[in-house]
Amino acid sequence: MGDLGPEVTVERAVPADAEGIVGVLAAVGAEGRYIANEGPIWSAEQQRQVILQADPHLQLILVVRAGSQVVGTLEMIRGAWHKNRHTATFGMALLPAWRGRRLGERLVREAEAWASAEGIAKISLAVFASNQPALRLYHRLGYQEEGRRYRQYRIDDQWVDEIWMAKWAPFRSPESSSP
Repeated sequence: MGDLGPEVTVERAVPADAEGIVGVLAAVGAEGRYIANEGPIWSAEQQRQVILQADPHLQLILVVRAGSQVVGTLEMIRGAWHKNRHTATFGMALLPAWRGRRLGERLVREAEAWASAEGIAKISLAVFASNQPALRLYHRLGYQEEGRRYRQYRIDDQWVDEIWMAKWAPFRSPESSSP
């Protein structure tokens, strides 16, 4: 895997991470290939308020820090109604220079630990069919395709399906499960 450089940690976001989160989402969105947004969703102050107001039993916001810099983020939100309270959905983003270092896996595993502690039974996500590295990661971690929205996006002048994937508790990767 090689030297990661500065100390790399995966932790819950704190208000001081707001600007870094907004920067990561803006940078990855500007790439136009990995997440639906194409620019900032909200300001650093709005993101700070989201972090401050997050109910720790309903929402998890994680960051990857390399030293003091936020280089990745994951947000998981639990189902809002009694009917879907057993579910959670997440999205994540990593800056290009930090991909391929298993940091996405670290984010997902931390999110799965939170979901397990909160009694969540099913985790879902949506991913572009063109995002092969993410698909490989999710398959390796035991997520399975549940549905597809065909030609949902247009990326680089190509139609791209949106794939919905899920994993049911217990949240163990296939490598750690016994047969």
